[in-house]
Formats: sequence, structure tokens, C-alpha cells
Amino acid sequence: MLRQLKSLLGKRPREAVASADPRLREARALLDGGRPDQAEQLCNQLLKAEPGHAEAHGMLGRIAVHRGKHERAVRHFNRAIELDAGQPAFRQGLAIAQFSAGNAAAAIENLEAALALDPQDPSTHNNLGNCHRHRGDLDQAIACYRKAIALNGEYLAAYGNLAAVLRQKGEFAAAVETCRTALRLRADLPEVRFHLGMALAGAGQQDEAIATLRELASSHPDYPGLLVELGLALGKADRFEEATAFFRDAIARQPNSALAHNCLGAVQVVCNDIDGAMASFRKALAIQPGFAKVHSNLLMTMNYQAGWRQKRLFQEAQQFDRRQAQRLAPRAPAFANLRDPTRKLRVGYLSPDLREHSVAHFTRNLFSRHNREQVEVYAYCDVAAADMDGFTRSFEAQADHWRHISGMEDEAVAERVREDAIDILVDLVGHTSDNRLLVFARRPAPIQVNWLGYPNTTGMRAMDYRLTDAIADPPGTADELHSEKLVRLEHGFLCYQFDQPDPQPGAPPCLAQGQVTFGSFNNLAKMTPDVVRLWARILESTPGSRLMLKSRALVDGKTRERCAQSFARHGIPAERLEMLGQLPGREEHLRTYLKIDIALDTFPYNGTTSCEALWMGVPVVTLCGNRHAERVGASILQHAGLPELVAASADDYLQIARSLAGDPQRLTGLRGTLREQMRAAPLMDLRQFVDELEAAYRDMWQAWCERKK
Repeated sequence: MLRQLKSLLGKRPREAVASADPRLREARALLDGGRPDQAEQLCNQLLKAEPGHAEAHGMLGRIAVHRGKHERAVRHFNRAIELDAGQPAFRQGLAIAQFSAGNAAAAIENLEAALALDPQDPSTHNNLGNCHRHRGDLDQAIACYRKAIALNGEYLAAYGNLAAVLRQKGEFAAAVETCRTALRLRADLPEVRFHLGMALAGAGQQDEAIATLRELASSHPDYPGLLVELGLALGKADRFEEATAFFRDAIARQPNSALAHNCLGAVQVVCNDIDGAMASFRKALAIQPGFAKVHSNLLMTMNYQAGWRQKRLFQEAQQFDRRQAQRLAPRAPAFANLRDPTRKLRVGYLSPDLREHSVAHFTRNLFSRHNREQVEVYAYCDVAAADMDGFTRSFEAQADHWRHISGMEDEAVAERVREDAIDILVDLVGHTSDNRLLVFARRPAPIQVNWLGYPNTTGMRAMDYRLTDAIADPPGTADELHSEKLVRLEHGFLCYQFDQPDPQPGAPPCLAQGQVTFGSFNNLAKMTPDVVRLWARILESTPGSRLMLKSRALVDGKTRERCAQSFARHGIPAERLEMLGQLPGREEHLRTYLKIDIALDTFPYNGTTSCEALWMGVPVVTLCGNRHAERVGASILQHAGLPELVAASADDYLQIARSLAGDPQRLTGLRGTLREQMRAAPLMDLRQFVDELEAAYRDMWQAWCERKK
């Protein structure tokens, strides 16, 4: 969602004393009545008669701010202060003008000076909070808003601002309580109701969030951003058709809302309308070319489509660098990091996925396995407080230094990385959602590395390296089509870190059912028309077989209907499909694998769910393509000791699936041995993986140390 800062212009400085001059009182009334020209004329007449009239200059400053003439406003307020330095209203007016002109640092100085003159003015504390929020210092902003409320418990503007910043930090429960307190003071505050709905959604209370936002929509249907936020809340509740309707309504009302187009695209991806999503993202980017999150969404979505060659994907990623990243790069980055090639390295990992997430199953024990004589681990956790879980606490316990960056602006995060003097900063996100690539664009660390979360190049000059392996990215053309230098880990770029003993794999279900069940638990967006066509061929050639699909999007009735229709076009009736939505709990999810015999990987975007299938004794068939996203499955199976399950063509894929389906004895054997085979294979050898990873880091560091300072 957009994080919009409420303008300081809405917070008029408190007048210290009422003016004794009737012409000044009249000028103030004219300005408040929307007649600034007449107000200015009166003030000029007053100054002609009394050139040293401080309040007249102050009023002219207010008029200039009203007109957007911020430099003129600064001159008038400075003159007013010269004439009467004891008026806090002049300092606050000057701060408003400076903030409006883009100088938040100077505004903070003058607001603090105003507080020195009158520390009991809640509006000054509120405005100071707005300045700190703008600069990314959210804790300072919160302290200012709370001080304003402490001074005046009915100062409603501060409640709204406080709720907004608490949401920005991911402290949704506190934001909810702040909104409820304000609404007890005054129930008819649409802004606070809006914040309440968003805070409830962030806290996971989707039903109440939707009800709150719907109630607001009934009384204020044109409230800015309301339809988009209602769509987002419905999307979080997996009510995708309703969410789509609200996004389309928002677009109908505001066709040039880049945010609405982006949100529509995001829900279209979830529901596997990839062509529609691409159109939505391109429209949003045309409206707002500097909207970096949209640009990332576009790049991410391109990986789902089979028609793009790697050269085109690389060129599109370079466009991101030119349009979004390069403008943020320092001209001559200077680092004070000691150039000692053998010293302990400060390695920072930055991710929004330090929680229960697919990426976490490849990082969950990494921090603790680093050699503390060689590596000092910094974790930059971008997980909102409401989303933190047992995984998050485990990551925090393993890290030497924990930095919670949720809600911080990119520049503030980059500054924290610089303060920590990080040697190697590792991005675990790429162009996936909630990324912080614009932190890396600011070059806060001498060495910057992309790994794991995104199956392609970032396209960014500021990203020095990308971790991969020789199967996922064979040496040759792949090197030319990445902005990063590819570093290939010998035994694979993935290390599956999973140790949950239950449920046990058990016997293949085909023994009891007398029919084979194929399955895929990947995101529905990965199920391209080519995938449906090939899976339909497999079902046709395997009499009595069924296909189980499990994806979050399949809780939605319309989405299930469209999915069934895509198979019906290839002669597969709905009764041969079983479609499941998201299940509560990891163990319940894993138990679903007890119901399938053979897992089918998607293409051209393979799924890392292959690892959990193998853990549950279920063999996986994958199709190896010509770029990273469609070679991850081959890397997983090769490093799990199952290269025979990697297909070189669609016909080969069909043949491997049919062969497995016709061999229940082999399926039974795999069910009983795959887990131990995985444990003994490079795919789960964490010690070997960390040794290779640290060796790669050391090579990167030594190369940097050898460069000229």
C-alpha cells in the first residue's frame, strides 16, 4: 500500500496571542475564508505603515505557504523571527514552509526551537513527529505523537498519525487500540476509521477489517484509497473475486491510479491470469514510471511465461536498473571497511522472509552454522511484528546482531547498514514481493550479493554477485545475460534445512486405492497452458489416474471453476481433479503428500515444493529448460541423487511419469528410502554448503581488497 505522509500544512501553528491590530484579524479571516489576495493586500498596507510589524510578516508567510510559494514564506517567517524571536508560532510556520520545500532537517531544527519557547504545544510535537516520519525515524515520530496526545488527550490529528506510523512499523495491535481510543472520543472520523480497517487487516483480523472498511464505504464512498484497501483486505482473506471487483471499481473511478492497477495485477497473478496481470503492471508503470515495486512485479511475472527468452528478461531487468536504481547510486561510494583479506567478515542478510515461508526452509539454520571465527552475522529482518513467528525467533537467536527494519524507509535502512560497516550484504528477495532492492541501489556495502528468493538476474549494476550452481545456470551464455557475476557453488545453490519427523511417509496411496494420484502443490500462477496440456496428456495415458492440485488461490470458487475448465478443454473431466486451498499448519500441509503418489513439477517456473515432496517420499518429475527458473528442479533432483527424474523434453516428462505410475514396487521403495537418501545427499548437507558459501564470500572479499582504494 502507499505510505502517504500527511502534510504539515494541515496543522496550523497555534497563535501565541490574538493580534491587537484589527487589520491583521481581518487578514486572518480573509485567508481562512479562501480570499488570500485580499489578505495579502491588508498585510502589505500594514507593513507600509509599520515596517517592523512581526505578525504581518508572519501572516504573509502563512499566505505564501497557502499558495505554495515556500521560498517566499521562508523569507517572511525569518523576518518575523528577527523582529520577535519569542513567538513559537513563527518558528513553527517557518518549519512548515521548510518542510514543504523539502528541507525536513531544517524544519526539525525550527520545531525544536518552537518547543523550547512553548514545550506544551501539542501541534508542534505532532508536526515534529511528521518530520521524523518523513525522514524514516519512526520511533522518534511515535514519541512525538504520544507526547502530543499526553498534552492534549483530545488532539485527534495525533491519533491518526500515530496509528499510521504504528502500522508502518508493523505494530498493528497498537495501531488498532490507538484508532479505537480516537473513535471513543469522536466516532465520525473517516480518516481514523480508514486507519482502523488497515490496522485490523495487518493484524490478521480480516473479517473485522472488511466490515470496518465496508461501513466507511457506505458513508464515504469516495474516501481516497478506500476501495483499494478494501480490495487488499479481501485479497488477504482469499476472497479474490470480490477483491478484483473493488480494484476494478477503484480504476473506474480513478483510471490513473497506478496503485489500483498494481493491486489488480497482484491478484490476477494469484488467480493465474498472467496475461491480465502483465497488462495491469504495464499500465501502472506507464502511469507512474518511478513506481519501483510495480517494475519488480512486472519482472517477477515475466518468469511465469514460457514465451520470454533469457536475453529479453535480462534487457527488461536492465530497464529496472536504469529507471529505478541508478538514480540512487552514490557517485563515488567510499567505505571505511578495513581491507584485510583474512579478517573476520561482517555478513548481513536482508529479507522479509525470516518467518514461516518457503525461503526459510533453505536458511533456517544457516546463521548458527557460520564459522564465528570467519563470519559475524547481521540479520536485517523486514517482517512486520504481527507476522513474526517461531521461525523469526529462531533466526533472531542465531544472529550475532538483529536489526528489525520493517517500516523503515530504504535510505534509513541503507544508513543502518553503513553504520554497521557490513562487508557483504546478501539479498534474499530479488524482485519478489516486499523487496528492498532500492536499499542495494544506494550501495551501503562494498560487496552486494543476490541469492535464493528470485530465479533471475536483478539487472542491477549495484548487485555484484549472484549465487547459483552449474546446473541451474550452466557456464556460458548465462554469464553474459546477468548483471551480476555468477558464483557457482559446487554442490548446489540450495540446501534444504528441514528436520520435522512427522508425518512419516507411509505407503504410496495407489496400493490401497488401486489408482495413481499425481499432484502439484505449487502456486497456481506457475500452471501455464503448456503445463495443463502436458498434465492432461499424462492423465489420458494413465487410465484411472487423478490429479490433486493445492494452492491458496483454489479456495476461490471462480478460480477453481476456471482451473477445471482449462483441463476440460483437453478432455479431462472435473471428477478427475481434486483442488485444495491453503491448509492450517505445516504438519497438515505435509500430510496432504500422503494422498499423492507422484509429484509433477511446473515449468517454465519450477517449484521448490519439490524438496518437501521428496522429504515425504514422493518422487518428482521435472522438465529442464534453458534458464534458471526452469532448471531449479533439475538442480534439486541432481543434488538429491535422482537425476533420472529430470526430463529433457515434454515427451520425456510424459514417459518418466508413466513409468513411475506403472511401477508400484518402485514407488513403495522410494517411499521408504527417499528421506534418508536426502539426508545423506548434498541437498541437505548444511556443513558442506556453509563451507562452500563462506569460501565464496572469502573469494569475493579478497577480490575487493585487491582493488585500488
